[in-house]
Amino acid sequence: MQQIWAQVERRLEELGCLEAMELRAGASEAEIRCLEKHLAVTLPDALRDFLARHDGQNGFGLMYGEQFLSVDGIRNQWDTWRSLDEADMNADSAEWMKSAPEGAVQPMYCNTRWIPLTHDAGGNHIGLDFDPGVSGTSGQVIVFGRDEDTKRLLAPSFTEFLSEWAAMLEKATWDGEALETPWPAARSGH
Repeated sequence: MQQIWAQVERRLEELGCLEAMELRAGASEAEIRCLEKHLAVTLPDALRDFLARHDGQNGFGLMYGEQFLSVDGIRNQWDTWRSLDEADMNADSAEWMKSAPEGAVQPMYCNTRWIPLTHDAGGNHIGLDFDPGVSGTSGQVIVFGRDEDTKRLLAPSFTEFLSEWAAMLEKATWDGEALETPWPAARSGH
């Protein structure tokens, strides 16, 4: 994980936007354990290591234009989604929810086992899926959110997602205000 962070930081420095990303100091082991307890999941080691290096960002736009959430940000976004569980949004929207590819992600509006890792300030996330569809894998990285009727699989694991993201950063541009990174093909419906 340290190698990926070093690659990311090097590329952001080359682009002249490392400081603008406002990466936070790493989360403590205790903070990460507290998050896992709150979410009732064991986070992948790669994510634990990722958060230990940088606990999210204060800026915006690190991951495909979305803010990389801190431990507190993950908890807060996850808690916000729980209010929709109570409103039974899954029953109200079941007929138009889909998965891409079919069967990889549960075709639901929200799920307590989806853990947001980013947010776009509009209710959409890249996150971990610990309750996959019949052809998915636990811990896969997906796109879900308010505007995401089709839940999309981005990568079968957080480690693979990070490798793909770091490679995509090599194609990124910085215009002084926004980091532009091409979306993975799986996100093309966004």
